Amino acid sequence: MRYFSSQKGFTIIELIVIIAIIGALSSIIAPNFIGVMENAKVSTAGSVQRAMTKAVEMYYIDMGFYPPDVNRGWDPGLAQKMPWSPDAPAEGSFSTSGENCSHCPPDWQNIVAQNWRGPYLPTWPQFTPWKGKYDYNYWPVEGTIRYGCPAVPGVYMGVEKDYYDNGDIPSSAEIKMGQYGFDVDCIDNGEAQMLLRPL
Repeated sequence: MRYFSSQKGFTIIELIVIIAIIGALSSIIAPNFIGVMENAKVSTAGSVQRAMTKAVEMYYIDMGFYPPDVNRGWDPGLAQKMPWSPDAPAEGSFSTSGENCSHCPPDWQNIVAQNWRGPYLPTWPQFTPWKGKYDYNYWPVEGTIRYGCPAVPGVYMGVEKDYYDNGDIPSSAEIKMGQYGFDVDCIDNGEAQMLLRPL
């Protein structure tokens, strides 16, 4: 007795059709997936803005002044009492806190030591969604200019590059941040300034 197999392999035409279908589906799905990931990162930045806003408000209630302006990557005193960094480089401009508390009372460090009721944030966010650094800023002066854009006096959280200028925000994400009100600077420069509190 002879047995004949009824199974056949794919023809070259069928393989080409399958590859074409997979390619077409990939071209539809990939941009949507990238868009979803970008929206998630923008949403994460917005969540950080809300958490930081509450934190600086609680700090102000306890101290009577806002935290000092500090260098990129440094916590101004929201997760720990005094400015500190989880990963400051050993040398260079970001190796120290760079704190500026000209808006604070002269004995502000003693006031913080006595009145700090934190942590106001459970942890200091070490990285932005784009692997850059957050930069807490206190800009009290009317007419402050940032990259050619006027900034209203206020407390800001910068979503910036890391210590080595990596981790900038893609243009499409920065535009979305502006549309959602997270980025108040007027320029597409790979960084965002999120207003926490106007002064």
